[in-house]
Amino acid sequence: MADCAHTWRKKLRLQELVEIAKREIDAGEEIDLVYEILEDEMQTRWRFVGSTKRQYIEDVKKILANQYVLTV
Repeated sequence: MADCAHTWRKKLRLQELVEIAKREIDAGEEIDLVYEILEDEMQTRWRFVGSTKRQYIEDVKKILANQYVLTV
């Protein structure tokens, strides 16, 4: 059960980060600035360490490039 909860939480976090990234990209922000915004968001909301932030950023990049698909 713990593994399922962990996966569920990660999926929800990724959905939130992708929504933020899409909103910022649609607003015309540069992609590097978008990733900085996401890192700040992860630090303030979830207090992620650097390696976890890098992993989530890579996942967001793949989702935005349609290499990963988040299912609801």
